[in-house]
Order: sequence, then C-alpha cells, then structure tokens
Amino acid sequence: MVHSIPDLAPEYMERLEQLADAVRLRAVLYAAPAVPAPVRGRRTQQYPGGRPNPPRAVRPHRSRRR
Repeated sequence: MVHSIPDLAPEYMERLEQLADAVRLRAVLYAAPAVPAPVRGRRTQQYPGGRPNPPRAVRPHRSRRR
C-alpha cells in the first residue's frame, strides 16, 4: 500500500529529507553485526508410526575426591 505524502511546508520537507539522508548514512556506516545462527540441542530420532524414542543411556556422575 502506498501512502501519499501530505503537503508540508518547504522547511519541514527539507528537514525530513535531511533526516532520511542521515538514517541512510547511519545504516551504511554502522551496519548491524551478523547474528549467529542459534545452536540447537541434540535432535531426537524420529520414528515412523509414532513409536517412542528409545531410552538414553545415562552416565553416572563421577564423585569428587576431597
């Protein structure tokens, strides 16, 4: 949808153009850093027919020596 620009006084229109130029310049000079892709956890195996996943082997925790 395209909105028409209302009739503005010349000084307001000039200020609007200055602000638009400043925004474009800032976008070029200070580009946003690339966001790293989210790290996903371990995916569970998918089985056809809705069968449940097998139980995972649990490693016992090692006790600390004091």
